[in-house]
Amino acid sequence: MLNLGISFETTKTLAITFAPLLIPRAINLYRDVRVMIASRPPARLLPAGAARALNLLFFAIVFFLLLSLPFNPRAPDPNIFTQTRSRINTPTDVIFTRLARHRSQNLLTEADTLLRSKLTSLAARKVYLRFGPDALVSCQFCTLDNLDTYLLYYLPFNMLIPHLFHMLLVGVVTSAPFAGQEAARWRNTFTFAGLVLAALDIYIMASYDPLQSASAAVRAGQAPPPSLYHQITLLRPLAFTIFDVVCAFLIYVTATNRFFFTPPSQVEQVDQLVTVATTSLTGASSKLHALSVTRNAVVRNKVLKDRDDQYWRAVVAMEGSQEGRSSSSGSVWEEEEVVKAMSRAMNGQGRNGGVDLAKLGVSAGEYVDGITAGLEKTDDERTG
Repeated sequence: MLNLGISFETTKTLAITFAPLLIPRAINLYRDVRVMIASRPPARLLPAGAARALNLLFFAIVFFLLLSLPFNPRAPDPNIFTQTRSRINTPTDVIFTRLARHRSQNLLTEADTLLRSKLTSLAARKVYLRFGPDALVSCQFCTLDNLDTYLLYYLPFNMLIPHLFHMLLVGVVTSAPFAGQEAARWRNTFTFAGLVLAALDIYIMASYDPLQSASAAVRAGQAPPPSLYHQITLLRPLAFTIFDVVCAFLIYVTATNRFFFTPPSQVEQVDQLVTVATTSLTGASSKLHALSVTRNAVVRNKVLKDRDDQYWRAVVAMEGSQEGRSSSSGSVWEEEEVVKAMSRAMNGQGRNGGVDLAKLGVSAGEYVDGITAGLEKTDDERTG
């Protein structure tokens, strides 16, 4: 009950101290999120640059996820203390006698024998649990009196290279030429987060103590000690996996305008208008050129030219006849013979079996749409 009272008082004090600072910020953040969601434009398809970045991140996620599995080929050998159920103060001969039972034909390997010759003191066992067997066996300049020498041996190949490779990946997927502007806007954020992750990894390895960080049972020599080397070797690629999943999610929602939308600048708006105008002018010029080519082909061909002239003479004659008759007895389309002929054509009594109005309408519609495609849209944009 005393502990509960202290915990409640501590919580109350912290709430009174930080509530006036945190509550207004939380309210403003909530309002900003609501405004952002309400004013965001409709979702769009994923741009090509963002798609390339997401594809690369997908392969990176799969790669790091496989490296985080304990049965992958690159996974370290099991911790011999946990494998043999030995305590930190168990004699070396006993540990390796138990270890031999897990080897083929109950015989230790050359690596086991070499490790046995090094694992003779408590300091050496701490180095094994912290930096792994390779640092304890292979380091030529390391001494047990100065454990920082083992840290210098461990850092380059086990920490710096993986983090540099991951930072290179982050740089590629946030590069504007490769991934587009939507992913490039996250470049500074992702880079800073990657550096923080690397600094946290270095801090853990530099400050970890196998006994002080362990449980009371381990410090009392009643349970096998855990190995930071074996845990961090699998947790590091798992952290990269989670990091890349978050990066892929942010790039996706940004590139599709689902969240974190920023309106285009004035320069981008002008470029869009110029692009639309240029496209419309190009389409209109192409159609005018096609019409000119068609007209030239008709004019230069004698047969087509005669038919064209005959058509326009008939049109002129029809208009003149229609004007003359309309002044006296109404329009030519109102005459009884014309009405009967049109009725026979519509009802299928003509010479060719009638006129298929549905087919004629579709063909005419397709023709008109093909000729005037884009012109209505251009007019609307121009008036808007």
